[in-house]
Amino acid sequence: MYLLRLPRVFEEKQESASTNADMKNIIYSSSEPLFMCLSAKKQSSGRGRLGRSFFSPSGGLYFSVSYPLNGDETDIPCLTLLSGLAVHKALKDLYNCETVIKWPNDIYLNGKKLCGILCELVVSHGKMTAVAGIGINISLSKEEIPVELRDIMTSLSIEGFSAEKEVLMKKIVQSLDEYIYSQKQLYSLNEASLDEIRTLLRAFDRKVKYTLDGEIKEGYITDIQKNGAAVMKTNDGEEIIISYGEVN
Repeated sequence: MYLLRLPRVFEEKQESASTNADMKNIIYSSSEPLFMCLSAKKQSSGRGRLGRSFFSPSGGLYFSVSYPLNGDETDIPCLTLLSGLAVHKALKDLYNCETVIKWPNDIYLNGKKLCGILCELVVSHGKMTAVAGIGINISLSKEEIPVELRDIMTSLSIEGFSAEKEVLMKKIVQSLDEYIYSQKQLYSLNEASLDEIRTLLRAFDRKVKYTLDGEIKEGYITDIQKNGAAVMKTNDGEEIIISYGEVN
């Protein structure tokens, strides 16, 4: 299922339109498996799920990590949640900072969004490579956040935490590598990770809206399955399984 793990290459750019886009271009131009972590001090065109823009000025940590695969994968169902868990654990271990997960790809701190995650599959030279892109607001001040985002977005510094970007990034990558290479959880979460993610999802404790093909349902995320899918209980008591679609 997995290629042999090679020493990971770390590279940093002063500015990137999108570290995921840059990583994909590097993968397309390389005939060999790419084990890289690419970071940027600033992103000018950061992207989130479903084509949304992701506000990412200087003052954040923005990086993408590549995972070459040797199968015929068409999906990477657990990578986004594992990335979120790795971010949570790194912040907790390094800075005693308690965050929660909003399924599937956001990390919240004190009720506001701190981190966004975008995972993608890249096809090149007949091989698949999974890419995890992570953006964390580190030292943004409240004044640097657009007025329309101040009620929903925060940073570590706003919440009273300071962090070293490189130390935090390498801690996250180390955890994610452990989940994927040693524990082989890319397609199925183990019980320990499931328990942690369930706890963090329930701690989010907010009503959400789920949209699929124009139909909107409201309710709460109540559980997570081994394949990363969410279980949602709607306001009318219906229980539905969410694997894709828009949750906000």
